[in-house]
Amino acid sequence: MDKMSHHKQCAREVDWQIRSNRPLIYICTHEEERVMSALINICDRRKNGDKWTIYTWDIANRLECNNPKAAMPTNGEDADQLGVLTWFDSLSVGLGLPEEGYTILVLKDYQKFLERGEVSDQIEKQVVRQLRNMCQKYKYQHKCVILLGIDLHLSPELQKLSTVIDWPLPEKEHIAEQITKMIDSVKKRDDLKHFETDYSDEDMEEIIGSLQGLTLNEIELLNSYIVLTHDRLSPMLMASRKREIIRQSGLLDWRDVNVGIDDVGGMAEFKKWFQKRKNAFGNDAKEYGLPDALKGVLAVGIQGCGKSRLAEALAAYYELPLLRMDVGALFSGVLGTTEENIRTAIKVAESVAPCILWIDELEKGFSGSGSSSYTDGGTASRVFATFLTWMQMKTKPVILFATANDISSLPPELIRKGRFDEIFFVDLPNIYERKEIFQIHLSLRGRDFKKFDLDTLVADSDGFTGAEIEAAILDSLYVGFEDGRRDITTEDIRQSLSETVPISIQMKEQVDALRQWAKTRARHASVPRHGSAIQSEIARMKSQNRVIDSVQIDDNEEL
Repeated sequence: MDKMSHHKQCAREVDWQIRSNRPLIYICTHEEERVMSALINICDRRKNGDKWTIYTWDIANRLECNNPKAAMPTNGEDADQLGVLTWFDSLSVGLGLPEEGYTILVLKDYQKFLERGEVSDQIEKQVVRQLRNMCQKYKYQHKCVILLGIDLHLSPELQKLSTVIDWPLPEKEHIAEQITKMIDSVKKRDDLKHFETDYSDEDMEEIIGSLQGLTLNEIELLNSYIVLTHDRLSPMLMASRKREIIRQSGLLDWRDVNVGIDDVGGMAEFKKWFQKRKNAFGNDAKEYGLPDALKGVLAVGIQGCGKSRLAEALAAYYELPLLRMDVGALFSGVLGTTEENIRTAIKVAESVAPCILWIDELEKGFSGSGSSSYTDGGTASRVFATFLTWMQMKTKPVILFATANDISSLPPELIRKGRFDEIFFVDLPNIYERKEIFQIHLSLRGRDFKKFDLDTLVADSDGFTGAEIEAAILDSLYVGFEDGRRDITTEDIRQSLSETVPISIQMKEQVDALRQWAKTRARHASVPRHGSAIQSEIARMKSQNRVIDSVQIDDNEEL
């Protein structure tokens, strides 16, 4: 049996809510036309043949109705937001209200007339009070009010009286239908003979995927533009429209990726984990029994060790958009806005799916959620709860990539099993990884790493993070540029390293505590290097008079 689309599920949910005498329904959508079509179908397609009456109101067009015999205002009672409520409430059986079926009032953009924190006048307070009065009566009458808007805003007094439905954006079947309709139209036009109309199944799948996240109206306009300016449908051009969605939201950053997975030194276990899952998407994987998408991973570790760089590299490797969410920036001083921000950010990310959602330094956003009721009225707790629910229940292919430096400040419910597919610990790079990091950063800056004594640099950089190694190379480049733009040498980099106090010394206690935590609670991002191999490398370095700290390592211990 085919799975019911989200669009049909929402339509059925509205039908059930109306028939169960729910007095107030809030529908969040960017597609008024599509939702109104669904609501009219609900009202028209009754089994007993009796249509429900549906009134539609907005501040510009005022009141309209699907039933020409229905009662309508005669003295301009529907001219403002309060008047239309008063008029609708006055309808009763014998006075404009049908004896059978339900009567529904759809109010478009009505959230603009509700109270928003402390910014409210008497009219807003009257509107809220009137809606409360109506809700209390409509539980026993066949009347229902539906609020239709692009964002969610309900006064606290109305939250318990209403139900909220997030109407989905067009799904694959709707997009395919729109594309087919457009292609059929193009075939009939002699002036568009240049445009390609034959596409393989693989091409169509890619085209449909590139349009997911857009409204039907946006898809129609974009297709019309492409037909006039290009000779075929271009998934790349279509996907670029998603960048505009991100920019318009103001809540997420679309990150341009300019590094590959080979530009990240070390962390081979981390890379291998993702490489195994690269092709585990699509219908074949689903039929095999795999989930539709990854939940995501949490990368915990010492700052400067490449966690953020890996997020960009994975986006390039998976060929997916990379969106960055700054949790701290979502919080706002206006009551109710922060909760709205997190919901909007999640919707935007899902509209661009498949994608990678990167949350850097997760602990800075959610570390105080447990005690927020004492500091911010519970806003952080509610935002945190919304985020946790989304993590657990999400069905869209949004791969969460979160990083944290201080695991101790994260709420335990965030890092329990099931929230993430895996938790990785990113440690200081070992001698093998430091050598790879030197090679990468020297090559990125146009230097031949074979001309440098990498073994000496690796020995001198014991305890350094990847970021600190990169900083030492940059510092030596400044020295060389100032000194007649000469090329840099091994000694220049050694001098820069010697002048740096690495974070492993500055924050030794925190680093040791994090390593202790990770021993039994996280998977290591690096390939295990047995102690005997590392001791041999250390002995070789010492035999060449290279200074390196002595380390006692068990045969099964990682460095």
